[in-house]
Amino acid sequence: MTGAVSSATGGTGRGTAEPIDSVLLNPAIVSQLSSKILAVNYTKDRWGVTLADNGREALFPAALAYVKSENDFIKTQQVSLVLSYMVAKNISIGTNISLMEYDQQNIPNSEKYRQTTGDIGIAYSTNTFGAGIVANKVFSTSIDLSDLLQVQKTIGVGVNYTYLNFFRFRADLESAPDNQVDRLVYMGGLETFTNDWVVLRLGYQNNNVAKKNFITAGLGFAGPQFGLHYGYISNVADSKDNKHSIDLGVPF
Repeated sequence: MTGAVSSATGGTGRGTAEPIDSVLLNPAIVSQLSSKILAVNYTKDRWGVTLADNGREALFPAALAYVKSENDFIKTQQVSLVLSYMVAKNISIGTNISLMEYDQQNIPNSEKYRQTTGDIGIAYSTNTFGAGIVANKVFSTSIDLSDLLQVQKTIGVGVNYTYLNFFRFRADLESAPDNQVDRLVYMGGLETFTNDWVVLRLGYQNNNVAKKNFITAGLGFAGPQFGLHYGYISNVADSKDNKHSIDLGVPF
């Protein structure tokens, strides 16, 4: 889950042209955006900032992103360059080249590990339907760090359908890091556009990798000058996994 919009809809977004946080879920989505946007995402153990440009003056669709996260085992910093290209009507491809830095927790004077990784994505989008597929970490440099502490190799797909400009249904599927078909992550979400500016969100995630289930919800304000979105993730079985997240998006 990247930001509040994705979190509130169960982690979906790989096939949705959502400027706030779908750029890092699928790099091809940059070409589906209609303007420049500055987005800031924040949650308790993760924050990031993304600048995406597909405006009229842009030489080509691109984005820059910085993300910092941490857990009980490792701190991670990520600097990403996202490039995208429209190959046909409504169809785009993209790549995300990232410089990762890992710093192990609770290990005094531990070495910092740096790694270059790359993702590749494809996206298709119309006014009512969208789809995407992304392969994460299709290439990477080698480092002497446990695979469990690194960014994982996964394949994700996502779709969305908008009904009568009022409901948008979102669904994603992601493979486990070891690509075991019996350990998939199933994600689903619903957005209701109650008026031109207010968005209500609900979602669910069945995570067979972490062996956890999450219920998600959120509320968004999508104004003409800025967007502010809130997302909440709840694991009914363990409240320690509950998280709040906030996104701020400013088009320009």
